[in-house]
Amino acid sequence: MLEINQLQKTYGDFSLGPIDLSVEAGCALGLVGANGAGKTTLFRNLMGTVRKEAGTITLDEREASASSGEWKQKIGYVGDYSPFFDNWSGYKNLATIGRFYSSWSQEKAIQMAVRLNLDLSKKAKDYSTGNRTKLAIVAALSHNAKLLVLDEPSNGLDPVARDVFMEILHEHLESGDCALLYATHHIGEIENLADRLVFLSNGLVVKDAIKEDLAESWKRITFRAESAPENIPHVVSRKGDYPYHEIISKDGIETESYLRQHHVENLESSRLSIEKIAIEILKSSSRELNHV
Repeated sequence: MLEINQLQKTYGDFSLGPIDLSVEAGCALGLVGANGAGKTTLFRNLMGTVRKEAGTITLDEREASASSGEWKQKIGYVGDYSPFFDNWSGYKNLATIGRFYSSWSQEKAIQMAVRLNLDLSKKAKDYSTGNRTKLAIVAALSHNAKLLVLDEPSNGLDPVARDVFMEILHEHLESGDCALLYATHHIGEIENLADRLVFLSNGLVVKDAIKEDLAESWKRITFRAESAPENIPHVVSRKGDYPYHEIISKDGIETESYLRQHHVENLESSRLSIEKIAIEILKSSSRELNHV
């Protein structure tokens, strides 16, 4: 559905890329990174709101060219800023946006607004940040987009609205012919939604993995040893109160096997949450890139 090859963009002393990234139909991809990692810059290049310096972007086998806007018909986009006509009501904004999409459903838009508790009779300038985000979400999901590009879309949403939004996303993805690219630095909000996680740090992709593979391989391991073995493989962090030790491994099976060979005592392992794994990956990549 989406293919990004060797994408590059520089702002001052910050460089994005080169980025290679692909998203298949039916895939829900979480783009995870700290503030300033380059998530918004990547999305702006993808949407054409800034001009890329190098690379190609292909959507559904058609190049995303600045000379044509047809490819944007297939994208539902929620960016870091949601421009609307401030003196128009939410309803009039949606009705006007809908004229640009052949597959727009005003009925679907109104139903989503009701579910999100969004009053469409109000003028856009009178909306809170959260309600403005709700209007952007409704606009992005009301024309049967083949690719949803969502940049921190839950910002400003209260817990109830966030939960309803996640339900709507699940429903939208059920058909299997839509792809999702969801950028966030709060991994917990997409932990149950994403199939695949891509980690961005200092403008570079530092990890691209299936979520379940990460959950299976990463482990928290504890053991007792008077003298801890040296060069334990795959360890990303360690702590303990001698002679008890706790480590986090990105390959729990190999790490446990190594420790058993060294006859440590009270060896136990447990799974980590996806959020904890994400934190460890980003911390590790920041150290490697000398960027905190």
